[in-house]
Amino acid sequence: MSRFLALILFLSVVPQSLLAQWRVGPGSELYDGTVSAFGVTERGVGALALMCREGKPLLWTQGWALAKAGPDRQESFSVIVDGQSFPVSGLHLPEEGLWTGAPPDALIAALRAGSRAVVAVPGETQVGVSLRGSSRAITEVLDGCGGGVSPATGPSEAGGIVYFGQLIATQCGGGYSIADGAEMTGRLDGDETPDFVLDWGGVTCDDRSKGRGAGFCGAALCTIEIAFTETQSRQQVLGVNPELVDRAFGMKALKTTTQGATCGGAAQVCDVIWVWNGAKLEPVE
Repeated sequence: MSRFLALILFLSVVPQSLLAQWRVGPGSELYDGTVSAFGVTERGVGALALMCREGKPLLWTQGWALAKAGPDRQESFSVIVDGQSFPVSGLHLPEEGLWTGAPPDALIAALRAGSRAVVAVPGETQVGVSLRGSSRAITEVLDGCGGGVSPATGPSEAGGIVYFGQLIATQCGGGYSIADGAEMTGRLDGDETPDFVLDWGGVTCDDRSKGRGAGFCGAALCTIEIAFTETQSRQQVLGVNPELVDRAFGMKALKTTTQGATCGGAAQVCDVIWVWNGAKLEPVE
């Protein structure tokens, strides 16, 4: 009997319309009494999953062909999230078609905030996994699990957390510095998980040829990037001095300063309040 029979049985009773969304369900007979946050692969067989094992996050992917026979052994594979590759090393169980490993914090953060992952196992065709609903499921399973739900994607020069670290490093083509307050978190959309806001005006690339804000700033305004956890999507708005302001029931709105036609004239400056409409932020008249 497969050690992952419990998961397979669980998947068999999940409606097909929900298979594209990450769920929380039983782990495996290999790790008795555990639950996993998992997404089913786009081919409908197998999964990419995270669980908390002995106080630490454990990533596993199952459903692979028995292409590499032999005893259980240590091997590496990769998980690619929205084009960013993360290596994972751990135990490979060929008889189960199972690969496991300790995921880096940056990978967990990317799985929470991304839109699509690709699992790349040596010698086999890469398989995609939608990340719809991953943030909520991963948070539920890894909450309090050795810091495994950290949204960090890179360190700042001062050693602090940079939520958009991978994105900034990519746009800068390497090193960068980020001003205090250039990143913010708060509940902007409809779920219970904080969303992330980046003011590109606070980013300076080591390569100054990239321009102000890695090229995301013009003469007067900069791009403000928002990453939503509920829809696993991003939105960009123009403005300066972004700020999260309180709304009812613990929700936040985004306040920006802008100028021009929005304010009634080319020389006019005004504040704009952006609120969640169920799909994106829109300005309040």
